[in-house]
Amino acid sequence: MDVDSILDALADALELERELGVRTVDFDRSLLAPRVKAVVASPVPQVAATSNGGQNRLESHEGRKSGVEFFFVHDRPLSPGGAEMMSKIVAAMGRTAETAPVVVDAPLPSAPIVIILGSRALKKFYPGLRGSPGQWLKSSDGRDVLVSRSPDEMLRFGEATPAVMKMKREMWQSLKTVVQRTRQ
Repeated sequence: MDVDSILDALADALELERELGVRTVDFDRSLLAPRVKAVVASPVPQVAATSNGGQNRLESHEGRKSGVEFFFVHDRPLSPGGAEMMSKIVAAMGRTAETAPVVVDAPLPSAPIVIILGSRALKKFYPGLRGSPGQWLKSSDGRDVLVSRSPDEMLRFGEATPAVMKMKREMWQSLKTVVQRTRQ
């Protein structure tokens, strides 16, 4: 086990917790596992299924063994600030843009877990489902669906009031359950 990778993983996780306004941190021993360091400098690419000679760009995620265990779904392309926030979230979850893409249009990649970013995305992709942030649902195709908040929604609140910090903390706690489910 590489000590530098352990310290990097811990520093990444603590930095995200600090940015989300968390004042106390519960220690998660899974952070001790070595991982590939994710690049945070560039925003998470948002994948839109656009037709290109009969080929969809999403097929690159479905057709190869890329390690996509979950993906994020948003109803429209994220703002620059929202994309930056998603980049930090994906890195803190120990994934990269390739292994945890943000999808803004159908068809959806094949993965057992879907993270819905906002109620508009839930209505767009799963019109029959209803849920609130932090709630796990089951889709008709058998996927586990986590309802979460949109990063753009979080940024609209602006200042870090106690209520906003509570929402960010709850969002991060629910996203950590995704990583726990993928380890089972």
